[in-house]
Amino acid sequence: MQLGQSRTLPVEKPDLIDLAQAARYFGARGEADTATMALLQRCAVPLLAAATPRAVWLRAEVKALTEAGILRGSDVMRHLEGCGQAILLAVTLGPGVDAQIRRAGVGDIAAGVASDALGSALAEQAADAAEAELRQWAAKEGKYLTGRFSPGYGDWDIAVQPLVANALDTVRRAGLCVTDTNLMTPRKSVTAILGLSDHPVKGHLAGCGHCVLRTRCEYRKRGKTCASE
Repeated sequence: MQLGQSRTLPVEKPDLIDLAQAARYFGARGEADTATMALLQRCAVPLLAAATPRAVWLRAEVKALTEAGILRGSDVMRHLEGCGQAILLAVTLGPGVDAQIRRAGVGDIAAGVASDALGSALAEQAADAAEAELRQWAAKEGKYLTGRFSPGYGDWDIAVQPLVANALDTVRRAGLCVTDTNLMTPRKSVTAILGLSDHPVKGHLAGCGHCVLRTRCEYRKRGKTCASE
């Protein structure tokens, strides 16, 4: 069963980076102090200027995605319960953000770490914007979407990243590659799947117990989960 052809998706760059979210990625517990916010504000301007968000998506049958080896693990299948189809999504901020993070860190470790946190926050904002576009499309089609579920969540093996990228043709359509160790480049990129159904669906969030990041999760260190943010 063929997966079909991917399509690009317009994603507008936000006017501002969510500094509160960036502060959480930076490691702030509760409300960030004045010095941290000043550092983030200083680093946000050049990082936002360097961002060139791009997104690509694909609508496919759940059966076809399973046959392609993409849907491995019980958590992602539980997330797609009630959905005959799904949407694969990839969003990247482009290579300029990676370059700016490296520049910021030259001689200033704190600025490098802050820029990395800002990049993570901006990548999530871009993914949210792409998801919003897909929800508008789904509504026009009379369809419903679950939330995003990404490789590495629960027991959905991060090793599927090359398969996801290949299905979406991310190299050609978005300049997004996956390394031999399943890392994405540009680094500030997001891949995800959303269930697509004829009736309202919510999906199921994976528990921390199966997550491959549970031993080094920044959310858990703060006594929270990614679902609570």
